[in-house]
Parts: sequence; C-alpha cells; structure tokens
Amino acid sequence: MTEPTRTVADDSPAGDLFDGRYRLGRLLGRGGYARVYEAVDTALERTLAIKVIDGDGADPSDVARVRSEIRLLASLSHPSLVTLYDARLDATPAYLAMELIAGPTLTDLIARGRLGGPEAARVGREVAEAFAVIHGRGIVHRDVKPSNILMRPAAHTGETPRATLADFGIASLVGATRVTRADTVIGTAAYLSPEQARGMPAAPPSDVYALGLVLLEALTGSRPFGSRTPHEALAARLVSPPEIPAHIPSGWRDVLERMTAIDPAERPDAAGVIVALRTLSNVAVPAPGGATTARMPAVSGATAPTRVFDASTPGGSPVPRSRRRPSRRAVVVASVVAAVLATGGVTAAVAAGAGGAPEPDLPALPQPLDQHVDDLWKEVGE
Repeated sequence: MTEPTRTVADDSPAGDLFDGRYRLGRLLGRGGYARVYEAVDTALERTLAIKVIDGDGADPSDVARVRSEIRLLASLSHPSLVTLYDARLDATPAYLAMELIAGPTLTDLIARGRLGGPEAARVGREVAEAFAVIHGRGIVHRDVKPSNILMRPAAHTGETPRATLADFGIASLVGATRVTRADTVIGTAAYLSPEQARGMPAAPPSDVYALGLVLLEALTGSRPFGSRTPHEALAARLVSPPEIPAHIPSGWRDVLERMTAIDPAERPDAAGVIVALRTLSNVAVPAPGGATTARMPAVSGATAPTRVFDASTPGGSPVPRSRRRPSRRAVVVASVVAAVLATGGVTAAVAAGAGGAPEPDLPALPQPLDQHVDDLWKEVGE
C-alpha cells in the first residue's frame, strides 16, 4: 500500500493561509481551468487536495443551484468516488477541497503500456459503479477521461488498486463559473460524446460514451480518433463510432460498440455497463500481432486510422471495413461535415453539392459552425 506524502504544516501567520484555512503545498497538476495543490487543512490537520478554479466565481443567479448540487456531491461516499470535503463558489478564486489520492492516473498506466482485458474490465466496472451513484442522484460528470481516473492505493495486502473517478464535482462548478456562453460545453474534446459536440446538454449516456473511448484507449494504447485534427475528430464522431481494431475479441467489441453508439438511447446505463464488464473479467485481449502479453509499450503520437476486419466474409479472407462500399449518403455527410468544420464552411458545403449529389441532412450544430468548434476546442482544450 502506498501512503500519501504528508504535507507538514508550519507556523506561518494566518494571513499566509489560502482562504484563511488551507496551507498550500506543492503543485500537483494544472489543467485548462484549474490548478491542483497538495494542502493541509489547518483546522482539522489533515492532508487534502485543493483545486483552484481559474476565472471568476459563480454567477450570483447560479450560486444557489450549484451550492445545492455541491452539497449533494459532498454527501456521497463510495470507494470509486473522490470525496468532496468543501467548496467555495463565491470566493475569488473559487475552489474545491477534496480527498487526496496518492496513486497514479489511468493516463500514467496507459503510458507504461496497454492494459490487459481483465484489468481494463475491472477499471471500467469500478468507474461505472461511480456512475451508478452519481447518475442515480441526477449528477452527470461531463469530463470523463484517463487523467480523471485515479488509482486508489490498495487498503490491504492482496487487494488491487481501485479506479476512482475524480473531478465529479467540477462539472457543476465550472459550468456555472466559466462556461456561460452559448455553444460551449465542459469536457475534454477528445472524449466528448456526439451530442456534446453538437452543443446539446450532457446526460448520463454522455459519460458512458466517454468511458467507452477510455476503455478502447486502455486496451489499444492509442486514443480513438487520435489520427485526426481536432476539428476532424469532432466531426467524425457525429457520423460514425470509433473504429475498433480487429484483434479485439467479440465480447469486448460488442460492449464497446454499444457504449460508443452515436444515438445516446442505444447506449447501456451504468448498471448495464457493470454487468457487461463483469462478463469480460477473464477475457484476454491479444496484442495487434496476435501475442497475448498483457502490456506493450505505449503508443505515442498520432496513428493511422485502425482497420476493422470482418472474419465472416466469403472464402475466409478478412476484408477491411474501410474497403467496403459505404453508402453514398454516409460519404457525402462525413465529407461535408469535415469540410465545414475545418474551413468554416459555406464555400466547402456549396462545392460538395455542385456535382449533382443530393443535399445531405447534416448533423445539427449550433451556428456559426466554425465559431462553435473553435470556441469548443479553446474551452475544453487538452
């Protein structure tokens, strides 16, 4: 078991304390909207993490609503949830005080090599248990990604570290304090659901979609849609699910396809994910070359689109999905959406229709499209 590094409080005057109570220690991380510090609560003499939100405090009209949700979050207790101790919405800057977990993130684990099937199933099941708790209370995380999944050190010898969902309180706070303009959303863009990319409100199925992408990344070592530019990646998920490599076993393939369905109504809920992943607890996932090693070196940088093979083609010869003839409508929709999002649009859309092809029904996006995506990417960034 790994114990958290203790931050030793000193005798500095109270004026040096953050918000008159917390003594900040080392910087643990910095994201697009916050900084996280190891700290000591001088009132209770316990070590915790302080997440300081960049930007202004909550809008006065939103404070009551967000405070109610923060209180609800603070009342939740589950080993797969980082415990929220305190929150100041009207402070400058606003901040959250939460449990400090000393283990690595899922990002760290993937960087060491892809996860084996049983390990990925366990991590996904434990995160889904966190979903079951928060979704059951009407809370949506909206920012599920590997860096927000912490591995809680084992409490006893023989136990395994437990996947723990962090920042489940940040969505409501940031949603009220920073992202108040139209056509912007919370969530790292690489893991956004199609409905979030369209600017629609996030719901529990949005979290399930993001977890599906996270599990696919954990199993393969590379990020879904990762070979595309940011604009192309956002456009691609509006018209097609992520491609799943041929070496992924059928059981895993079925679960991942359902979790990352474009239509939110087709995705399982948290309980369904838990049940499905429990059936995969002993299903190994071989390496792309056919080896059965649990881990391989992490894949760095962009990769080419993954080809998916159909083992049931005539003659027993696998045929890449990319070589199958897609419908004319799918090609037109995907091409036009990508062009519109990448170039700002109107000219590209007109050019696409100049060849006599029927005008496609493009996915609905807030207007103007180019400004929406630019704002989206700047807000959620990396």
